[in-house]
Amino acid sequence: MSIIANMNDPIVQIIHGDSREVLKEFTNGHFNLIVTSPPYADARKNHYDSIHPQKYVDFIISFHEQFWRVLADNGSFILNIKDKVTNGVRNRFVWHTVEALSGLGWRCVDDYIWLKPNAMPGYWKNRLRDEWEYCFHLTKQAKFAMYQNAIRKPIGDWAKTRLTKLSGKSNGRHNSENYSGFGRDLRNWLNKDTVLPGNTISIPLVGKNMGHPAVFPVGLPDFFIKLFTKAGDNVLDPFAGSGSTGLAAQKLSRNVVLIDNKKEYIDVMKKRIGQTKSQAFLVNLYS
Repeated sequence: MSIIANMNDPIVQIIHGDSREVLKEFTNGHFNLIVTSPPYADARKNHYDSIHPQKYVDFIISFHEQFWRVLADNGSFILNIKDKVTNGVRNRFVWHTVEALSGLGWRCVDDYIWLKPNAMPGYWKNRLRDEWEYCFHLTKQAKFAMYQNAIRKPIGDWAKTRLTKLSGKSNGRHNSENYSGFGRDLRNWLNKDTVLPGNTISIPLVGKNMGHPAVFPVGLPDFFIKLFTKAGDNVLDPFAGSGSTGLAAQKLSRNVVLIDNKKEYIDVMKKRIGQTKSQAFLVNLYS
């Protein structure tokens, strides 16, 4: 254990080990958010653990007990995983994984889509290129912490012209033409500078080698940390890889625990976080 700066700043703990064992050292409900991207099925076998698609459900489920225990009752679990094409069709192990988690009590509140505007180009005779991934939002209970105002975005220039002079159907609640019960009221948009975003998140892939084959873009955990935690809360990434979750959490004044079972990635995390402008953190290294 080495103390880099004072304890009033966010604490980053980098731990080498298996999350299923390491998390036993943490108290019940310690974390407000788990945000992670575990190894994908049959991907990059030379760099990290590769799990066969048929065994992927069991792999993720083996972490359930500790994830559930250390997550606060009003906390959130964000799981970023991508499916795989096998024998010319999409293998649905991702869907089966979420269904299995639901069977264990996790509430799948929403599916966020991470759009990758700079996805790798290519040609496949029977499909187009992959340029998005799932980010599943799971919780333990119906009521959970959510700070929507933290991720509001500008309303856009359209409002200047569209809302200037409301008349006719636009100057009142306009019900759906097919009598579905849904409707709109443009007056609700008046005098607003910001709005809530949708459940798609456009964040480019990291374009340079940082010592890890699939670097998590910092903007992705940044979005979810803002949405589901407040300053001083505790964040966990149990498959921390290159440490991007730690960088995002530290910048946002959240404490964070980063765990990975690969020693080389522990070294990558230590280097990346140590190079940040603010080096105010506590690092625990368990070899």
